[in-house]
Amino acid sequence: MLGVSARWRAYRLRLLTALSALKREDPRRIRLASTWIPMLLGLAAAMPHTAAGATRLIGHTSSITKYSGTPAAGKLYKFMATAGENGNNTAFPLPTNPSAMGGLVSVARDAGNLLDQLTAGTWKGLGNPAGSSGWKYVNRSAPSGGAVKILLIKQSIIKLVAKGTGSMPAPSAANGPIDTVIVADDQQYCAHASSPHSKEVQNRLIRSRDQQPPVACACVPGFDSDGDRLDNCHETNTGVFVSLMDTGTDPDNPDTDGDGINDGDELLGTTGGLNLPALGTNPLRRDILIEFDWFDDALECGPHTHRPQPNALNEVAAAFAAAPVVNPDGSTGIHMILDRGQGGAFNGGNLIADADGVLTGGVNDAEFLALKAANFAANRNGYFHYTIMPHRYATNSDSSGQAELPGDDMIVSLYCANSVDNVAHTIMHELGHNLFLRHGGFEECNYKPNYNSVMNYRYQFPGVDSDCTPPGDGVLDYSIGDRLALDENNLDENVGVCGAPPWDWNGNSVLETGLMFDINPEDMFEFGLCGGNLSVLRDYDDWSNLFFGGVTEADGARLVRREIVDCDNPAPGVN
Repeated sequence: MLGVSARWRAYRLRLLTALSALKREDPRRIRLASTWIPMLLGLAAAMPHTAAGATRLIGHTSSITKYSGTPAAGKLYKFMATAGENGNNTAFPLPTNPSAMGGLVSVARDAGNLLDQLTAGTWKGLGNPAGSSGWKYVNRSAPSGGAVKILLIKQSIIKLVAKGTGSMPAPSAANGPIDTVIVADDQQYCAHASSPHSKEVQNRLIRSRDQQPPVACACVPGFDSDGDRLDNCHETNTGVFVSLMDTGTDPDNPDTDGDGINDGDELLGTTGGLNLPALGTNPLRRDILIEFDWFDDALECGPHTHRPQPNALNEVAAAFAAAPVVNPDGSTGIHMILDRGQGGAFNGGNLIADADGVLTGGVNDAEFLALKAANFAANRNGYFHYTIMPHRYATNSDSSGQAELPGDDMIVSLYCANSVDNVAHTIMHELGHNLFLRHGGFEECNYKPNYNSVMNYRYQFPGVDSDCTPPGDGVLDYSIGDRLALDENNLDENVGVCGAPPWDWNGNSVLETGLMFDINPEDMFEFGLCGGNLSVLRDYDDWSNLFFGGVTEADGARLVRREIVDCDNPAPGVN
């Protein structure tokens, strides 16, 4: 339902997402972002907001519906509820400020529904200060712009007059109940007129008197405050999906699970005809979708294909399924939807007939964009990450891949070294860039022995370190940020990277303290940011900082500046 708290939560979420992304975009901006994020959140916190809106189940003294026309259509609806009568408390709670936050009125019977979101008229606060005695909404032009002519909410009485309610047709049969829902800022008043009514003349008039409060508030058909195509009353916010009438999703958040895909799209499919439910999307559990298109060629090592092997994709899916990420439904992990053209709903991945087996450029160059336009369905844009798997890119590069950061496009190019493990590890590495991870997590500092992630060149192909000894152990994973910070000006070899076991960084077979030693010299051949000099090396919690918004920025305004990242880490071995 409407309410300032819902808008405050949505505003705060968007602010945190945007500014956290800015903070991670460039290490030089960390200090600036760290200063502004708390400041802006402080300003946001100062905005007026209330507790979650309250639902009031009220009885009513009378309601009357008049019809005219053939077929009959609603002409007039009047409603009155009195405090202290018909099961009501002695005073109705007042809304806080509907003049700022708005409201709606819904009256429903059978398949008909009057719905007015109260935007055509004006609200006036009664009393001094304004609103202390109640609120009055008036639309003098009704039914133009909205059916509701007058809505009065006071502690003693609630009155409603709606005109020309053609959206509420005559009932299909006698004795159908009528549900009235009135929302004003943080208050929701719900009434129910049950049959038999005190008077009913079909196609002419329905009158109800002395109705008791309903047991629950009725659904408001067509009211969708977060714009996800799911009515609020069906978004039950339980974290459990039962049916399309009880989705378990948050009515105030269009993307309950935060995976960059709206709840309605995940349950109903997209308005562009993409059948996401058939692919297995779930609005209560994070999903990542990738399409893989590939080249076949005979370069360097005889005829071979770069189509990703099922076992390689299974490795990637298993790594994400084991992610320490909690979903709204209480499950953990991220669900991967990986399309290599395996059939059924997975019909996007395909062989690209390429003359020379290589891309002449890279991501977002002319050839890449032309191939994407020809092989990637337009309705997948904004939902799927897109991957081309050539023999090489930039014609003869030894790089294992390239990707947007953040974004939705990437290249996996493993020439003759496209083993199952190499393919799996490189897909997860390049996808990490799309999800806003750098080679040092939050920075480009590479080869850090305490950054335990496939994003790190040290661990891209060997896999991460699973036993607190720096060499990789074959495990495919992102970092959880649990390794010690290592000060190369003051290393303690007795504590290693985890506190235990110890590690002899300089290889002299003596465990030392206060050691000055460069433990990631390889970085000087890449970016020169932290190799070849002594600095403090830090781990990073990749899983907690994944940014899912890159895929949604495909063709729209970008939340953050997009970069292209070359991964100049040659793959070991050959097929």
